[in-house]
Amino acid sequence: MSVTPEMIAGGVCALLALAILIVLRRILRKPHHRIRRNPRRWIVVDGSNVMFWDGNEPKAETLRRVVGYLAEQGFTAVVWFDANVGYKLSERYRGSDWLARQLGIPESRVLVAVKGQPADPLVLDGARQLGARVVTNDRFRDWVDEFPEIVEPGHLVQGRLQNGQVQLEL
Repeated sequence: MSVTPEMIAGGVCALLALAILIVLRRILRKPHHRIRRNPRRWIVVDGSNVMFWDGNEPKAETLRRVVGYLAEQGFTAVVWFDANVGYKLSERYRGSDWLARQLGIPESRVLVAVKGQPADPLVLDGARQLGARVVTNDRFRDWVDEFPEIVEPGHLVQGRLQNGQVQLEL
């Protein structure tokens, strides 16, 4: 039996779905009594995009400011990154533990795509599963067919850092 491109694509889709389910279980792992008393207003941050908002250079500080601003506005951020984020920020691979320390948030809310897997569909599917909007300046044009909600006004929250201040179109 030979392996066909359709079989490979099916396997990749199955792995992607499994990865998303594992990540969402990790994010939503909370005792029920805490969820009822303190409901979350989730928002997904496209970390690989947002880290470039200050001077078009990748900076963890930019993300820390955006995540802090979102918390001040009552949101709980989940931050997704492409696998190469560590190389952009520190010239070597970095996992979710290091990134979480840089952002000052729990590791369970920092997710890094597997090498070779684009983060875009993970960002968009994570937002869909959480019923959340996405903070990014990306338009995700390649993903409109699979995620039609991205063209709805307000689903993609654009922003920037201006004079050190976070500006978001919430």
